[in-house]
Amino acid sequence: MLKIKVPATAANLGPGFDLAGLALELYNEFFFYDIRQDEMQPEKCQVLPENSLVHRAIHSIEKRANKEMPPLRVALRAQVPRARGLGSSATLTLAGLVGGNVLLEAGLDQGELLNMAAELEGHPDNAAPALLGGVVICMTCHEGIRWLKLLPSKPLRAVVAVPDFEVNTPDSRKVLPSEIPHREAVKNAGCFGLFIASLLTGDYTNLAFAMKDPLHQRYRRALVPGLNEVMESALAAGALGSCLSGAGPSVLALCDSRYEQIGEAMKEAWRGMGVQAEVYILDIASEGTTHEIV
Repeated sequence: MLKIKVPATAANLGPGFDLAGLALELYNEFFFYDIRQDEMQPEKCQVLPENSLVHRAIHSIEKRANKEMPPLRVALRAQVPRARGLGSSATLTLAGLVGGNVLLEAGLDQGELLNMAAELEGHPDNAAPALLGGVVICMTCHEGIRWLKLLPSKPLRAVVAVPDFEVNTPDSRKVLPSEIPHREAVKNAGCFGLFIASLLTGDYTNLAFAMKDPLHQRYRRALVPGLNEVMESALAAGALGSCLSGAGPSVLALCDSRYEQIGEAMKEAWRGMGVQAEVYILDIASEGTTHEIV
C-alpha cells in the first residue's frame, strides 16, 4: 500500500496574491491500494469516488507516461478543512500526481509535477508549498513555473482561525476587479518585497504592515464577515502579522509567542459576529508531499 502525505497550505500571505504560499503541519493522508483488497482500507478513512481530483490527477500522469494504472482504490484520512482557504483541493491534486508518478514509475521531477499541478489547479500558489514545503514564491511564465523555496530565518508559527462557513474559490475570484490603479500596484510590490525581506532577515518589525495588500482582501470582505475584526484582534493580541488565508474564509496570523492568547482573541472576534471558529496552532512544514510504502 502506498501512503501519500500532503500538507495544508495558506496562499497569498497578504500581498503575494497568486504568487506565494506556505505549507502547514496539518495533513491529508492518502492510501493507494489494490481494488480487490478492500480489507486493506485504513481506519478512519473514506474511499474517494473515481471522479475525484485525485483520480483526475492520476489520469494526467497516465497520459504523460503513456501507461495505464491497474485498478486501485484511494482512501483519504482528512485533517485539512474543506473550502476554508487551506488548500484542501491542492492536497488531492498533489496526491494523485505523486501517487501516479510513483506507481507508474513515470520519473517526473518536482518541476514537472508542479507544472502539472498548476495546470490542473489553475494557479500554483497552493500547489507549490504543498509539494515543496516551506514558504514558496512562484510565478507562471512562458517556460512554465519558476519558483523559490525559503524558510524564515527566525522561528514563526501560524495561528489559523477557521470559521464555520465556507467560501467558494470561484465566487471569491469573481469579486476581484480586472484592473487596479498604478499606485496600488506600486504599494503591493513594496509590501511583498518587505514581506520577503522580513522572512529572510528575521527582522519582523514591519511584518504587520508588509502583510497588508490592495489586491484582494478588501474586495473579499463581503464574503468573509468579520475579516478585519479578526485580523485586528490577532495583531492586538501580539501577532506579528495577519491576513486572509487563500480565498478565505480562514484567517492566518504569523506569531513568535502568545499563540493561545492570539487564537482565543481571533475566536472571540468572530464570536462577536455570531460566527463559531476553530483555532489551529501550527508550525510551518519544512517538507512538502511525502510518500512511503506501508
